[in-house]
Amino acid sequence: MSIFRIQIKAGTPAVFDPNPQTAHPNDSVFWYNGDKVAHWPAPSAAQKTAWMDYQIAPDSESSAIALNPPAPYTLKYICVLHPGETGVIKVVGKKKGAYGKKTKKGAYGKKTKKGVYGKNTKKGPFGKITR
Repeated sequence: MSIFRIQIKAGTPAVFDPNPQTAHPNDSVFWYNGDKVAHWPAPSAAQKTAWMDYQIAPDSESSAIALNPPAPYTLKYICVLHPGETGVIKVVGKKKGAYGKKTKKGAYGKKTKKGVYGKNTKKGPFGKITR
């Protein structure tokens, strides 16, 4: 699970960076407003409060939204206050293992050995056969 920051950069129109943002299921994204005017990212003008209840003031950030889709998809969004400003979040397939890499078997990527300290475990206390 990762958290990604999408920066709103000043301009005419302002831009979302990166655009598109690539993420995985269960990742989260938030927006940082680096512009001198407020912005309000949302799925559409009709759904302006779908992700956040208020606009993002200059030099501040939004709360994070979780990306929990059933399958990979592309999420398009706009700035409610400036409809010409658009962005895309591409939610791709699941990560493999820890840190996005294939998980190795055993501790530290080595094959797990049997017994304590890699030796065969002896029966009974102090390595003697219990009677």
